[in-house]
Amino acid sequence: MISVNGTAIGEDLLQAEMANHQGEPDPRQSAGRELVLRELLLQRAHALGMAQDDPAASVSAVLAAEVQTPEADEAACRRYYEQHPQQFVSGALVEVWHILFQLTPRVDPRRLRARAGEVLQEAHRAPADAFGDFARQYSNCLSAQEGGRLGDIGRGETLPEFEQEVFAMPAHTLLDRLVQTRHGFHIVRTGRKVEGTLMAFDAVQARIASWLAQASERRATHQYLQWLAGQARIEGLDMPGADSPLLQ
Repeated sequence: MISVNGTAIGEDLLQAEMANHQGEPDPRQSAGRELVLRELLLQRAHALGMAQDDPAASVSAVLAAEVQTPEADEAACRRYYEQHPQQFVSGALVEVWHILFQLTPRVDPRRLRARAGEVLQEAHRAPADAFGDFARQYSNCLSAQEGGRLGDIGRGETLPEFEQEVFAMPAHTLLDRLVQTRHGFHIVRTGRKVEGTLMAFDAVQARIASWLAQASERRATHQYLQWLAGQARIEGLDMPGADSPLLQ
């Protein structure tokens, strides 16, 4: 039984929350941490006189009141622009094929990853033109019908974690590791690449400022949740940190 400052978190709530954490190595532990942090914030809302009928509104009110983050100035934006030029290239394209091993609530993530890794090794041993056959046999994506081909992908057209990997790959390459996204595990191959041109700083400054503000807010919220957990009496669950989807 998990409890937070004497308030119990029922097994029914834990089981329901686990459905949102199937991509984690330990869905039960991850779901338990999420519920503990949510309960801590709701208790804080009551202590501050901010409690509302809607629990989500109570959580938002507490975070808005107690987590303060500075806005990113022009110097910080320019440093980010100069350190990450690849993120501000216009017209960049990469041709992509993939094989998706889809995560679902009934699938064990560790076993799925292991199976995807086995297929990846087989794909590396096979001729390059055999990738389509592997996709048609194993992929859980509709693109399997086209041999796994996703076509030409531009910046901002796919999940950030997927985009980061495929744009970092050389042309005509089969990645030697799996790419994990919220959908599952991907085996990825690239075709041709178009490098694109660097956008001017003035054209992207507002976007960078927004990104930096969001990152700063996530760090500050993480520290705040760690502080709340450190002040609380939590039983039935290990809480080494305060990582949580609440931060996303």
